[in-house]
Amino acid sequence: MRTVIIGDVHGCDKALCALLEKTKALEADRLILLGDLFDRGPESWEVFRTVRALAARLGDRFTLLKGNHEDYLLAPKLSLFQRMIWDRVGRGTTDKSFKAHGEKMEDTAAWLRENCKLFYRDEEIQCVHAGLLMDPIEVNDTDTLLHDHDIVLRNVYKGRLTIVGHIALKEPTYFAGDGETKETLPCGEWHVLPETGIICIDTGCGKGGALTGMIVQDGRYRMENVNE
Repeated sequence: MRTVIIGDVHGCDKALCALLEKTKALEADRLILLGDLFDRGPESWEVFRTVRALAARLGDRFTLLKGNHEDYLLAPKLSLFQRMIWDRVGRGTTDKSFKAHGEKMEDTAAWLRENCKLFYRDEEIQCVHAGLLMDPIEVNDTDTLLHDHDIVLRNVYKGRLTIVGHIALKEPTYFAGDGETKETLPCGEWHVLPETGIICIDTGCGKGGALTGMIVQDGRYRMENVNE
């Protein structure tokens, strides 16, 4: 089975399309997007069109996870503090992108609500947008799955291997869960898939970084990226 996992897109459609081509994602058995499709980058309207087309084309082979930015958009009501955070992390660029095409970003809510999932899990890996405190995934609260930073910053998760985004790093990085051991993962090199720990593949797309994809196949994996 060949799986392609793509990190936080953040409104960078050109990078997303280039990475889909580079990883040959449309030919994979499974394509997983880790969430945070919008905000920061200037092409959120285009990203939504691309992702909706992927879902229609790939059907059951496609998985979209809900990120904290989708959570802001789909929340029935935000507190003033939450609204301030969302404004600070790029809400305005998404609003501008949709308005430029005569639409509203809120128009995406029904589709996102129907298609976003909180986690993905198969025999080899599991994926969430942000973090988890314990296994199995479903015992974690939604706020942890969508907003947690500790899984990377504290590096203490030793459970089943989990792929996350959410926290922008310079390079994709493996965290062993012992509080100190971590390993950067250069692109283009195959590695044996670890059984436990965390791999974070958010590399700052929308913030001047790159968009990273992880290819998993036959118990091994490698990273590929494109600049935004």
